[in-house]
Amino acid sequence: MKESPTNGPCPVCGGRKTAGKTTYSVDLGFGVVVVRNVPATVCRQCGEEWIGAEIASELERLVDEARQSRRQVEVVSL
Repeated sequence: MKESPTNGPCPVCGGRKTAGKTTYSVDLGFGVVVVRNVPATVCRQCGEEWIGAEIASELERLVDEARQSRRQVEVVSL
């Protein structure tokens, strides 16, 4: 997922971008983190997704927390 403003055409296909939600997952090697209902900008045509810097920081915090506690499976919802 990349960061992109909501307005303007999709740089991948030229489609229309809208506010939406996505699922973010990370394989830690010893476990998996899945974050559901992540606010994102989503292209209505091709499905490409972008997340903002503030949300990305929160995702990093959640992944670091799971990594430090060595959780095998962590599923959270934003």
